Amino acid sequence: MEQEDSNRGLIEIAQDAVTDLITGSSIPAPIKRNAFKAFAQLCTAAIDIPVAYFEGISAEKRAETQGRLKIINTGADQIATQMDVDPEFARVAVKKYGQKIIREQVNLNKISEIAAGQIQQEALLKLKPDAATEVPVINEDWLNNFEKQASQKSTEEMQLLFGRILAGEIQKPSSFSIKTVNLLGELDRAVAALFLKLCSLCVCLKVRDSYLDARVPSLGRNAASNALRDYGLSFDQLNILQEHNLIISDYNSYFDYKISIAGGIIDGSYQVGLPLLYQNKYYVWLPVAERPKDQVFNLHGVALSKSGKELLRIVDIQPSENYTTALTDYFTRQGLQMLEMKVDDGNL
Repeated sequence: MEQEDSNRGLIEIAQDAVTDLITGSSIPAPIKRNAFKAFAQLCTAAIDIPVAYFEGISAEKRAETQGRLKIINTGADQIATQMDVDPEFARVAVKKYGQKIIREQVNLNKISEIAAGQIQQEALLKLKPDAATEVPVINEDWLNNFEKQASQKSTEEMQLLFGRILAGEIQKPSSFSIKTVNLLGELDRAVAALFLKLCSLCVCLKVRDSYLDARVPSLGRNAASNALRDYGLSFDQLNILQEHNLIISDYNSYFDYKISIAGGIIDGSYQVGLPLLYQNKYYVWLPVAERPKDQVFNLHGVALSKSGKELLRIVDIQPSENYTTALTDYFTRQGLQMLEMKVDDGNL
């Protein structure tokens, strides 16, 4: 009885979050449309389904539920007879299957609640909702696959990540590929923690919601030779991340970051093509000495894969003072001073 009351509470919470989102005035209509479609499939709290889920959901749902149980129990008795097993064994199996279904639905409700809350929070950060925003319809195949993966996630950490993915996909479909959703679904807590550490050390070039590049600089050495071991990314640990397709196989690849080197200062502002992003802050490199305008600056290190860059959007970056110090010292040796910039993401 206590567990049933707890599950009812989860449904009520999810119902409130979903209802607030879909009826709220701060959410553009195209996003509401996607939210309605997603939550109607994933969440028992969606609009036309009342809280009395465990009592049969509604007259129609109650009939459907009772009908299915009758069929299942009848089938269980028939199977028990055919297989010459105790009918009680078959009924226990039916009960266990029912518990599994309820557990999966509770997981989906929690994830739906997280997604609804995140969309609301992001909408509040915008001064004026853009009602004319063009947003494609969320893909049904994507939703079906997401439902399958998300229903298995019972830990708070994984539910938070799946909730953020759902929120991102509702607002901007195709932000997360089916491959990326499946990849996240296969991660255990240890690999997820290792990926978080990697992301927290990443230097990135980001334009709005897309990453042109994201990598952990190897500080003038080769990560394949344990250059990053002191920062929790040994060669063996990098191999684990690569086996999960979170990073590319070349641990010493490079990308030209000259776009982040300031060409000068006009009216007190640094003239830079694109600032770099590190630890959730934007930076520009200011040359210590005069530097040819088109001189390349290849930054070597461990680069995130396409799926890794998609997942980078949803992780909580953790501070790393020792790596930040080493990174700043490395850039200083390259004749570049790393200076923080105040940047509006929407203007990049």
